[in-house]
Amino acid sequence: MILETNLIIFLIFVTFLGSTVKTTTGFGFALISVPLLLPFMDLPNIVAIILPLVLINDYAITITHKNTLKPKTIALMATSAIVSIPIGIFTLYVISTYILKLIISALILIIAFFLMSGRTITIKREKIATIIAGSLSGILASSSGLSGPPVTLLLINQKWNKVDFRSNLALYLSIIDSATVFFFLLTGLVNAESLYVDLLLIPSVIGGYLFGRILVKHISQYIFTKVTITIIIGGATFTIINTLMTHI
Repeated sequence: MILETNLIIFLIFVTFLGSTVKTTTGFGFALISVPLLLPFMDLPNIVAIILPLVLINDYAITITHKNTLKPKTIALMATSAIVSIPIGIFTLYVISTYILKLIISALILIIAFFLMSGRTITIKREKIATIIAGSLSGILASSSGLSGPPVTLLLINQKWNKVDFRSNLALYLSIIDSATVFFFLLTGLVNAESLYVDLLLIPSVIGGYLFGRILVKHISQYIFTKVTITIIIGGATFTIINTLMTHI
């Protein structure tokens, strides 16, 4: 994996932005980074670089807010996701990434716009919904690096406050992202070259984390929810447009 200097500089900017967004909202690192990097890099290489960096944010947020964690709920969700990770890896190699990105982004947009309208989906069996969200997240994590949207949309629908939202989402993502990176190491997708690039990008991730901690203190619950959904919509829209443009 040989990267030009200009691309490294762009990666520094993208990872700083992704880290800031994730620290502020609890998710969004890959959702921001993947669409911005797709015009310049292949999806497998992007995922291999981004996921180890996301772990830095995951661990930092979880440790900082350990008193607000809900381990039972997160354990069920994470178990479902980990079981589904191999399915995502298999999907990455057998299904066209063009089709995969369009389907994933379209589904995310439909749910996000629904929640943006202020409406929610009445869920009578939350455990089943938790398992489904976790399973979808595991598949997406290993096929596109976008593990956040299914779980994020579920938590928004259930109207979790921003403190519990950020900390528990970070706990969940720290589990699933660690498992995903482990699987990537086994398959060779994450290797010495991608980890070397990660080493260069760690300072920008830390900088984004520190800046995000400042931002989140000044955001109300209403704005937090709207910003979170907007990020999801923006990331999915960009992915669809970029995917279609590259195949015209």
